[in-house]
Amino acid sequence: MKDATYQLEERRQQMYIRTYAVLCFLFIALMGFYSYSKWGDYQMALQGVEQNKLYISSLTNSVTSEKAVADVKKDESSQLNKDIAQKLKVIFPAADDYTNLTKQMDAYEVQLSTKSSPFEVSNIDYQDPVKADTYSILPMRMNIRSSKENFQKFLHMVENSGSLKENKRLMDISSIRLNFENNDQNTGASEIISFSVQINAYFQK
Repeated sequence: MKDATYQLEERRQQMYIRTYAVLCFLFIALMGFYSYSKWGDYQMALQGVEQNKLYISSLTNSVTSEKAVADVKKDESSQLNKDIAQKLKVIFPAADDYTNLTKQMDAYEVQLSTKSSPFEVSNIDYQDPVKADTYSILPMRMNIRSSKENFQKFLHMVENSGSLKENKRLMDISSIRLNFENNDQNTGASEIISFSVQINAYFQK
């Protein structure tokens, strides 16, 4: 009777062991299947993280590069503004500044005048400034003796005054009176023009 009971108990234990083994196998199999099914998602997530890192790195480099370019342009713009402000002091000064205007005319006379092609300023007469709505005018009259070529250069200079490229005081001609001295083509002498010109030089109000 004891042997039968012992054998029954032994079979029951073996059945428990087999059942436990089957359950363990099923658990391991389920865990393996679950891990395998999630492994692809994990790999995709890793790839996404790496791509995001590369994208962030690219954006960082792009921002750094753009900032460097912006800093250079800012410096260039600042320098350009300084250059323009400096030129405007000459082209459109804050006051009548007739002293520098006289120096400008003297320098222009030296630049143009030669023995064969004269340009001689004999007189500069500054008149009282006139105030307009948004600017002021410094009228002046000049008496000049010049060759025909230099006369044309003078008109061209006044026409282009006020240009940032030329960097000359903004002016225009309100009237001009001419007198031709050497008009005889047979003498071979250069044609000389004596003229009196009324000029308006502009400055800030």
